[in-house]
Amino acid sequence: MNITFAYLAAESIAIEILSSVLKKEGHSVTLAFDPGLFDDKQYLDIPLLKKAFSRKADVLEEIKASSPDLVCFSVGTDNYQWASEIARGVKKELDVPVIFGGIHVTAVPERVIANEFVDMVCVGEGEEAIVELTRSMESGKKDTGIRNIWFKDNGNVIRNPVRPLIQDLDTVPYPDKSLFVPYIPIQGGKYMMLTSRGCPYQCTYCYNNVLRRSVYGAEKKYVRQRSVGSVIEELKTNREKYGFTNIAFMDDCFVANRKWFREFAARYKEEVGLPYSCMAYTGQIDEEMGMLLKDSGCNRMMFGIQTMDTKTREEVLKRSFETDEKIKRALKVCDGLAIPYSLDHIFGTPFADAREHEKTAAFYATTKAIRVCCYALFYYPKTEITEDGIRAGILDKNAVDNIEEGKARLYVYGSSLRPDEMKVFRALRNFYALLPLAPSFLLVFLIKSGLYRYLRFMPRAFALFCEAVVSIKTGHERGVDYIRYYVQHLKKVFGGKSLDAKSAVE
Repeated sequence: MNITFAYLAAESIAIEILSSVLKKEGHSVTLAFDPGLFDDKQYLDIPLLKKAFSRKADVLEEIKASSPDLVCFSVGTDNYQWASEIARGVKKELDVPVIFGGIHVTAVPERVIANEFVDMVCVGEGEEAIVELTRSMESGKKDTGIRNIWFKDNGNVIRNPVRPLIQDLDTVPYPDKSLFVPYIPIQGGKYMMLTSRGCPYQCTYCYNNVLRRSVYGAEKKYVRQRSVGSVIEELKTNREKYGFTNIAFMDDCFVANRKWFREFAARYKEEVGLPYSCMAYTGQIDEEMGMLLKDSGCNRMMFGIQTMDTKTREEVLKRSFETDEKIKRALKVCDGLAIPYSLDHIFGTPFADAREHEKTAAFYATTKAIRVCCYALFYYPKTEITEDGIRAGILDKNAVDNIEEGKARLYVYGSSLRPDEMKVFRALRNFYALLPLAPSFLLVFLIKSGLYRYLRFMPRAFALFCEAVVSIKTGHERGVDYIRYYVQHLKKVFGGKSLDAKSAVE
């Protein structure tokens, strides 16, 4: 069978794994990729330019040219509307089944399958389900009883239950990076990887909150870990193929399993030895873990602090597993070992006020963070914090409908912030862009004096420019790769021809 995936402006490990699964079954897999220039759902949204650089029509033509037997969309809330527009075009041009999967679909499957351009949806993990689906399609006998997949059948919707989570992750094939190599600067750049699935916590704003509460609540082993051997072997095998220079471990919490990480750190240093970045909770970083991270090659930690207000942290975000003391200890460990780190901060949390953000900013200003990533709270469908947003009067039924349709304003552009909150958001976003470039005493003065508020008048380009400078100055791979991504695709546009992967990274 010819199976085509369509995706927007980023690499998807989920699609790469599904591609490997399908190729193992003997299918041909194609990717129709939209670079989403100036509309990438992450940082840049410039209306005039995104219209000029739109490739939606080209994506549709690529799908048609692939002669697909099945068209697949893996979607989050941020790219759901884009996927819907492409799928609508597919159904107008081709008589081919369309399936939607991903976290947005898993949260609101009944809403997604109601669309006339969607024939099936996949709820939860897709590896085993897509194998059964394609085997059924090849046999010519449509099996509408496949677990994890909902089907339309004569005007009705068949809602099949979810199957148990895959427990042995070593049985999952390595991701098919070749699918994204022509579009993402993997060669000579960053290799994205997962060593586990699931998170031990249920922060109210996170997709794990939906999976644990609504989909896999009864599963005893929600957090699953690959063996160290499997992880090392993937890196060694794909390093030979793709020549990447750094690794980004995308696990929700990379160091949750201390015993596993001890083994990993020793083998990784010996057998791989490339710099890497990872995410962790501050409570898990002590002197031992810091030494293991430093010695094994970690060159950037990412901590989701979100707030330094204890009440908001514990009662609204449900992050009682972190404390001020744990946060300060983790940053002190990283500072002492010269491990760079970035901090995530959320604006617009229900029941919070500007004073809370000022308190947090005053603390961040005393740290050595190379970046504070600012996000306006995005209410993902069916998350617990959405209920808080309703209680706080921030959201109403229309707002919830827009969220579930993927029509809400994205987090980097203010999401559901009210006008007074937008002022604080814009001011502190620019303040945090200055944080790695200005001395601490000046930053603290700006907060305590209230002068930081005037930074809201600086354009969005100011923060982006500062962040680009910091990325280049510190060698921050994610920032540099983002710049390279745009350069690569702009070259394609203005060169009038596609670049092969090698020339794209030169």
